[in-house]
Parts: sequence; structure tokens; C-alpha cells
Amino acid sequence: MTSEFTDHCTQYYHLTKLLSAQDERFKNLLDNAPPYTGQRNLSALDAIISHNRKVQAAKAKVDKTLKAWQETAQTILKMMQYFNIPPRSILTGQIPGELEYELWANEKDEVYIIKARDLPQEEVNPNIIVIKCWNGKKGEEED
Repeated sequence: MTSEFTDHCTQYYHLTKLLSAQDERFKNLLDNAPPYTGQRNLSALDAIISHNRKVQAAKAKVDKTLKAWQETAQTILKMMQYFNIPPRSILTGQIPGELEYELWANEKDEVYIIKARDLPQEEVNPNIIVIKCWNGKKGEEED
């Protein structure tokens, strides 16, 4: 059995959450950017440049996630059109052990997804080892 539609919807949920968090970080960095007010001290200028680079990196992450989010939405819309699912029809799915979500598209082909409810945590089996992958480096804050 394939779970292609479910996988795209689950990915869309995760991308929606990720995009929101990245956008919030970008806006926070942008709002707190130190202004250039005629400083002549090189270390003060270096701090402004360093912060600006963080803003640029945060914006690049937002742009990359936004592109993936939009592509995933388009794939979901194509699948909905294939099945002739009318606008405003609510589809439900779940991320096992986490949550249940609802997904729909409106008449303007905008896809929406919300968390409907939390699901009970799966019991931990002491005989099963869970390995979680992580992209960051130890001690670094993920941008």
C-alpha cells in the first residue's frame, strides 16, 4: 500500500510549521538589527555586518522552505483535482503518535492545514531503540 497522498499532506503540515517558525525568527532578527548611526569603531561595524549576515541566512531559509511549501501545495492540489475533490472539502490525516490534522483547499486553490487534535503518545517499548537524526552541529543554534 502506498501512502503518497498522506506523505505529501504530512510534509505540508511540517513545512507549514517550519515556515512559520523560520519566518518568525527572520522577522525577529530583522526587527532587532543594529542600525548604522555613524559608528567608526570597526568592532561595532563588524557586529552590524555579522547581524546582517544572520538576517540574510534566515531569509534564505525562509525562501527555501517557502518554495518547498508551495511545491507541496501544488502537488496536493493536483491530487485533489485528480480525485475531483471539491473546494472546502475537509480531508483528515494523522501523524501517528503525534496529532490529527485537517486539510482543505478553497476556490482560489489555496491549501490550508490545521492541527485537529493531539493523539495519545505511543507506549515506549524498552526493547525498541529509537534513533533520531539531526542536521545541526553540537552546541550550535539552528538558524
